[in-house]
Amino acid sequence: MINRRHVLRGSGIAAGAAALGLAGISPASAAGQPSPPAFLPLPESVKPLPVNADGYRLERVGRNGYVLIYQYVQSVFVVTRTGVVLVDAPPLTSKVLRAAIASVTNKPVTHFFYTHSHADHVAGVTNYPRATRIAHRDTATLLTLHNDPSRPKPHVVINEDHKVLYIGGEEIHVVYPGANHESGNILVHFPAQGLTAMSDVVMPGWAPYRAWGNADYLPGILAGHDAILGTDFTTYVGGHIYRTGTRAEVRQSREFFLDFWTTTQKTLGNISLPEIQAGLAEPLNGWAAQKVWIDRIAQSVMSEMIDRWGTKIAAVDTFTADCAGAAAVSILTDAPVDFP
Repeated sequence: MINRRHVLRGSGIAAGAAALGLAGISPASAAGQPSPPAFLPLPESVKPLPVNADGYRLERVGRNGYVLIYQYVQSVFVVTRTGVVLVDAPPLTSKVLRAAIASVTNKPVTHFFYTHSHADHVAGVTNYPRATRIAHRDTATLLTLHNDPSRPKPHVVINEDHKVLYIGGEEIHVVYPGANHESGNILVHFPAQGLTAMSDVVMPGWAPYRAWGNADYLPGILAGHDAILGTDFTTYVGGHIYRTGTRAEVRQSREFFLDFWTTTQKTLGNISLPEIQAGLAEPLNGWAAQKVWIDRIAQSVMSEMIDRWGTKIAAVDTFTADCAGAAAVSILTDAPVDFP
């Protein structure tokens, strides 16, 4: 049982400041408010590993694969016979990513994979203007709509759900399991390196980010897990937080998702919207009734998930209520049949 005195019930000012790299700014000085209650302690297995003098960690994976970890974002690159294949370029890493690549090879970046369109993962791509940009067709559509000079349209558009490319002698599998975190969010797998990257689907050892990271289609998160586990990897890269992941951690994340979804489904049936609406001062205020209903569902789900998972994975006491609200809406509106 989790000690409830250590569970945050409101917003996470301290966590938000840390996530934005605002080290040294106290929650009180940043918001003009008293510090919030303490969060549950992080498991040792998720805490940052040592970094170099430039503040980043470069892990070698296989013979010629690499993972850059800088603060709370990650990028992948593989050195081929003809150049470097890069998967994602978070703008936060603009300086250190170029330094990391140069530390292991003098070859240029020849190819760039957009995992998806979100700026926090790919808006550093313009640092590699000569690279051939590759993306799924749905990501290409979103990039066109964004019309952001820092996220230019791809040169190569992938239409298939599973495409095998050969670049510089490296075999690369591109898998699209359908809409998930974002429509067009792909998995990139390097079999020879035992390396799989898929951003924002699994955060190894961590509970999901707020509202599942603005996910397009929550049921697709499960398909994303299955796609990852369908590859022969030893190292998984999820795009965020301080470490790479193992197969066991991806399985654990899948178990958490299933528990979360089924708990939300059950709670939806146990808390009555008509009773809540009847108890309001103005029962015709449908938005107010929905808010009270979803908030009660979210708090109930959060309580259960903290009890079962609070000592197993990190940050279950941060965004779980937001994620439960998003899951409740998805269950009601996406309404997938025979899921999960």
